Amino acid sequence: DKAEDEKKVLFKKVGSECVVGEGFVIGDKSSIKKSVVGKHCKIGANVKITNSVIHNHVTIEDNCTIQGSVICSNVYINQGSTVTTCHLGLKYAVDEESELKNENLVVELE
Repeated sequence: DKAEDEKKVLFKKVGSECVVGEGFVIGDKSSIKKSVVGKHCKIGANVKITNSVIHNHVTIEDNCTIQGSVICSNVYINQGSTVTTCHLGLKYAVDEESELKNENLVVELE
């Protein structure tokens, strides 16, 4: 059964101590451990997410590492980025290959 096979593959990528929302997509060689991921999130290939909360409609491109962070809704994290113990506010965009640590970043409202 194809649906059952997809569940098995997803279970290998998403740890048992995780919660993921509907419409969630995860790429090859990616893993999520001890985290919560919201609805309609797109996780690229070779992404590692640990001890984090990812809100709805977040895109995390390939080769990123997210650890101990809170990522608010509609955030875009470009490929090759590392985010450690950060809070990224609503609609924040992370540049390609960024290394963020202990940051609290928000979009300036006009």
